Amino acid sequence: MTGELERALELARWTVERTSTRIEPWAFGTAFFNDDFPKRYDANFVRFDRTAVDVAADRIAKEADRALAGLSHRKVEVEDEAVGAGLAPGLVADGYGADRTVVMALRRNPDRPGGVGVDEVSFEEIRDHLVDVNREERWGQEPGVAEMLADFRRALVEGIGARFFVARASDGTIASSCELYVHGAAAQVESVGTLPAQRGRGLARACVLRAADEGRAAGAHEVFIWADANDWPQHLYERLGFDPIGHVWSFLKEPRGTA
Repeated sequence: MTGELERALELARWTVERTSTRIEPWAFGTAFFNDDFPKRYDANFVRFDRTAVDVAADRIAKEADRALAGLSHRKVEVEDEAVGAGLAPGLVADGYGADRTVVMALRRNPDRPGGVGVDEVSFEEIRDHLVDVNREERWGQEPGVAEMLADFRRALVEGIGARFFVARASDGTIASSCELYVHGAAAQVESVGTLPAQRGRGLARACVLRAADEGRAAGAHEVFIWADANDWPQHLYERLGFDPIGHVWSFLKEPRGTA
């Protein structure tokens, strides 16, 4: 693991730790909980901390059931890319979905400037937009989930000082947004989202570049962004100057009946 990737992971760990209401050991690492948001998968999960595939997947699944008892979902995160790849077949066979996330670092100048004005706003100003963005996703269709996920941002503001940047449509409404987390000399741009009718206008580009600039202005020497390794946004981030530096695995078993 490179020092650059380790610093990106340290920032992500800090974010989870500061927004957890409980942190407990489990059989193979650490379990994180936010009891105020039990249906937010990314706030309630276990992290597999071993650096080798020395445990059978069915045992990991059983221990995850024990550690996450009382929750409707099961989620296991694995920071070591090789370990995650080794565990994937067994956990998938046990009913988990496997997701591979690419961690990217800002190393180059963008292919072109943002070209669109971007504002920094409060959580109260951005909340309705976040709800609208969530409703466009598959996981935002269940009643109350879009609102719950938006409201978790308040925990991010209180726990880590999350900041929000937005680009607007011609009528002044928020059309695109992203978040910024800064911890020491590292920053992360997160939750980039644009309403479908407003895509293709360079709004997300402008938001990400503004957030990256603000991260550097706040003292960060490194700026990171995480993206689904199987989705298109990573290619946008490459054009903005971000390069892949590693991958992280997550395994999710959703509640029965989830669409």
